[in-house]
Amino acid sequence: MSTFYATLEVSEQATPEEIRRAYRRLVLLTHPDRTPDPAAHERYLAINAAYDVLSQPARRQLYDAALAIRRRPPEQASALPPTPAPTRAQAEVRHRRAAARRRGPAPDPYAALYARYAPWGRRFCQLMLVFCALLVLDFCWTREYQREPVQSVERHSMSSRRSGSVTYYIIRTPHLSFRNYDYNWEVGTRLTIRASALFGQVRAIAVSGQMLERADEVTIYGNFVFAPLLLLLMAALGARKHSAPGLALNCGVGCALLLIVILYFMRSA
Repeated sequence: MSTFYATLEVSEQATPEEIRRAYRRLVLLTHPDRTPDPAAHERYLAINAAYDVLSQPARRQLYDAALAIRRRPPEQASALPPTPAPTRAQAEVRHRRAAARRRGPAPDPYAALYARYAPWGRRFCQLMLVFCALLVLDFCWTREYQREPVQSVERHSMSSRRSGSVTYYIIRTPHLSFRNYDYNWEVGTRLTIRASALFGQVRAIAVSGQMLERADEVTIYGNFVFAPLLLLLMAALGARKHSAPGLALNCGVGCALLLIVILYFMRSA
């Protein structure tokens, strides 16, 4: 059996200094710069591999242990103590694990619920896709109301930890009702208002005869535009014909919650 010791032509009890001297001597004899012989080149590679292991004490110790195992007679290997038989508790545990693997994964306890209500969730998501299409149409289609008289002005206040007390006004005209934070027009003031045609979301406003200015951004087309976009994404996922029952139902519930948020801002805008 060829070993690294034989490759370096030293004994297995050789000292690190003896291994180093043998390596230097053999490398000088087999280096490719000194001899073009292919066999010498192969021996040069083997010498370097052997020295890389035997020059490091930890790696040499592991190599010696592996050599001892390889040289152990078969009788000694068979004389090792037998593996103890599993106890009754261990056998029961293995039996239960094997039975569980044969049965496969445990059934989902909510599978029946998902299968029952998933069609409703899918239909609701499809309805929300139609609603999103109406929002897009409403965003693009606007109407302008000329000389719209202010019929009533309601003053409201709300408090928050960040900004303290905030005052806003609910202004009603013959065709529209909207929230405004900046202006408190008197009853009878004539306004020019540009609003969406379907849902009446005010986009621009000014006193008649003046240039229209952008209305407050606290609308579904302003600061809260993420709500319609998220509704569109969730509805598209849940409305697919082959979507999983759990996904269709969860998307339907999510769309219902987003619809409540959107309707609230549409009503209060």
